[in-house]
Amino acid sequence: MVSKVTPSVGMFLSLSATLAWAALPMTRGSIEASGLVQIHVSPLMSTSSIQNDVHSEDAFSMLQAESDDGIKGVKQENNARSKDFLFREASRAQMASCRAHAPKVNHPNRKPKAGSVLYVIKTYAGAYENKLRAVMETWGAQVPRSSLLIVGDEEHKEFPIHVAKECGADANLGLACRVAHGVELAAKTPGNWSWVFVVDDDHYVKTDNLESFLATLDSSVATGVGCYGCGAGGQFNYCRGKGGFCGGCGYGFSRAALMKAVRGHEAEFREQHLSVAESRELSEAREDMAMSCTMTDRLPDMKVQPLVGGGIDGNNAAELMKALSRDGCNTQSSLWHWIKPEMMHKVHKLVTTDGPGC
Repeated sequence: MVSKVTPSVGMFLSLSATLAWAALPMTRGSIEASGLVQIHVSPLMSTSSIQNDVHSEDAFSMLQAESDDGIKGVKQENNARSKDFLFREASRAQMASCRAHAPKVNHPNRKPKAGSVLYVIKTYAGAYENKLRAVMETWGAQVPRSSLLIVGDEEHKEFPIHVAKECGADANLGLACRVAHGVELAAKTPGNWSWVFVVDDDHYVKTDNLESFLATLDSSVATGVGCYGCGAGGQFNYCRGKGGFCGGCGYGFSRAALMKAVRGHEAEFREQHLSVAESRELSEAREDMAMSCTMTDRLPDMKVQPLVGGGIDGNNAAELMKALSRDGCNTQSSLWHWIKPEMMHKVHKLVTTDGPGC
């Protein structure tokens, strides 16, 4: 049965959604006269309770106040989504610019020593069986387990997850926290590694190209590597206008940088990072901005080195496959972002150095 009624407080969610969508001023008379509110009466709702609510000015006043709050909340959420979209688009443009203007470097003939790079892979339980599994079945399978620092929010029966118990599973402050956990973990990792590189669970990394490029740099100098400049310019002014590394390109730090900024100062590092991550002005909880700003603040003289072969947007699958089918394992690119699990396997077959024709 469909009845035209003045809604009760119990129907607030249905009405507030309608009002948020319409974003119109609400008055009792306009609602009753409009004929727009058609409520399906549940068998659990008695006719007498509906009639009582029709004549309840108090209930209507409560509804109006809560609906106003609902509209405000929707507007705030829409503004946040709009800003996220603008940030992603600006980051894509900056990544493309970095790739176009990156210095041309011939990879050395010598192979970098095994274990020279620690890979911090940021992920969460919801991606373990799709994105992370695709990584572990492709490029991640070629990396020594001791060089993989996979940071998530839960354990996994198969993958070596470092659980950041102090962090949330969300993609904002929780993700920024997990990255800090991974960087701190890397600084404590024994061995003769030279670089730490931070990637997402939807990055494909051609590790031989990346490691060969990093081998041309001096890891004894405090250095950050990546596509720098995201979060600066336009409506974005993160890290006091400096911006930071674009997470979509992946970014890394030399051993010297981590030893100076983190090792032996873990508590101070985490406290400063949390302060930056929580600041709307410095990072707005964007993990790449938070880590970049923390490191540049702690190491004002840190060298910033453009990354060669990064910043490739994997969203255009047709264009990507055309380029990789042409270049194959001889591609000079190092890593691709926004690679879906099924595409991860296709990319791997084409670019892996020990694949067909290489």
